[in-house]
Amino acid sequence: MAVMVFAEIKPQIEKLPHEEMLKAMAYLKHRLRADNPEYQRELAQRHADIEAGRGVSLSEAKKRLENG
Repeated sequence: MAVMVFAEIKPQIEKLPHEEMLKAMAYLKHRLRADNPEYQRELAQRHADIEAGRGVSLSEAKKRLENG
C-alpha cells in the first residue's frame, strides 16, 4: 500500500461538507490517542458507564458536540 502524505489529502479534506469534516477530525483525534494507555482506560470507563445505563441520549450527544 502506498503511503499518503498530508499534502496529498489536504485538497480532499477541504472539499468535505462540514459534518464530514467533523467526523474526520474526530477520527484523527482518536487515532492520535489510540495507543495511549490512559486514553484506553478512559474509553473503557465510558463504555462501562454506557453499559450501566449512565450514557447520554443521541440528541444530548449531538448538542454536546455542537457546543464544542
